[in-house]
Amino acid sequence: MKVPWGKGRFERVLVYGLGMSGRAAAKMLLERGVSVVAVDSKTDVDVSDFSGKFELWPGGEPSELPPPAGGLDAVIVSPGVPMDKPLLIDARRKGVPVIAEVELAAPFLNGPVVAITGSNGKSTTTALAGAMLKAAGHKVEVCGNIGDPLAGKIEGPVGRVFVVELSSFQIEGIVTLKPRAAALLNIAEDHLDRYGSMAEYAAAKKRLFLNQDAAGIAVLNADDPDTGEVETQARKRFFSRRGRVEDGCYCRNGRVIEVTPGEPDVDLFLASDVPLAGVQNLENAMAAALLARAIGAEPAELRVGLAGFKGLPHRMERVGEKDGVTWYNDSKGTNPAATAKSLEGFEDGKVHLILGGRNKGADLGALAPIIGQKVRRAYLIGEAAGDFARALEGVVPLEHSGTMERAVRSAAKAAKAGEAVVLSPACASFDQFRNFVHRGEVFQTLVREVLQGGPDGEEARV
Repeated sequence: MKVPWGKGRFERVLVYGLGMSGRAAAKMLLERGVSVVAVDSKTDVDVSDFSGKFELWPGGEPSELPPPAGGLDAVIVSPGVPMDKPLLIDARRKGVPVIAEVELAAPFLNGPVVAITGSNGKSTTTALAGAMLKAAGHKVEVCGNIGDPLAGKIEGPVGRVFVVELSSFQIEGIVTLKPRAAALLNIAEDHLDRYGSMAEYAAAKKRLFLNQDAAGIAVLNADDPDTGEVETQARKRFFSRRGRVEDGCYCRNGRVIEVTPGEPDVDLFLASDVPLAGVQNLENAMAAALLARAIGAEPAELRVGLAGFKGLPHRMERVGEKDGVTWYNDSKGTNPAATAKSLEGFEDGKVHLILGGRNKGADLGALAPIIGQKVRRAYLIGEAAGDFARALEGVVPLEHSGTMERAVRSAAKAAKAGEAVVLSPACASFDQFRNFVHRGEVFQTLVREVLQGGPDGEEARV
């Protein structure tokens, strides 16, 4: 059986990587009678829930397409698989399309797509836009990089709004996906271990807007100069914390105001309506509001969506307070720009900051000015501890904690009333933890022991 896609049809497809998105793509294809060949580097992949014409090549990453290569209609690539893998190069050389799971799902969607990308804030903005649209009475599917793959959401009522978080890795594999509204929140140093340069990384993000036409809305950050240069036919709407925009929304005297050329200004919500800590979350709320407005949400509905929003775990999440010291889990702060944003909202010199993990090629020294202003003491963990020590020497007192446990115990002893202890590592988690969620959970467990008056442990050595 052949499944339509774009200008062609699929009968036999290779799925590269059986993570969440790869599994969703494989199941979607198998349920429609398509023959699937799967490649995965793991040897213990569980495929017991697959049925149909399925073949697995486990424990390796072949450099060429499995035979007969001419019998493959496409390769579906998982986000974690770089596009320069030999098998993918071989596929493109042989004229076999290489696409993302979200692209596979695109022709089957029965409602408008709202897409969100950016270096930081994607998940929160995606969830906020979903909450606002639900408050406006829409049936909403919040999916993509935030959790459930888009390919697993294609079955359902007509007219749903698909609010989709997209990483640069996913956008690389888009060919026809055309969002009704799309946002680029910011561009900061990240994933330079995968991309050759910032320009290459930014170009991957900006591909999201290429298929939009004049009926589309492109939501862009007026305060981030790198986001404005987007090639698109869509109407550009900007959000800004710092000054009035010509089309979009901005914040003035604690009010978020929408500007539409030729029309009166409209009050959308108050900055105090945003129920999350950090200036970055005001920006996220403004972007989400413009996306929701593109689908018809009214200002009162935006405010209802904000009022009911609880935030996402591991993103400037308040863990608790004891003896006047407040603890925050920002494990999702996986690059310097994210950590810098998180620090902006704190009083000067009042933060005990836990930093470190696996650097993704970013310039850690870029954090020196904000750390010098906001941080009283930094606690360094993981692979990047030495790099941070060199980058921040003489900026603030540094402690080579090594592990999360030592960092938490030491910060608990050093922090005083009116100060905060913040985990915002500016690095990936894979050196000591399974992922940022695991890192955040370990931090929370250790903090709860402190809050409950557990043993302090030994002081970490400087």
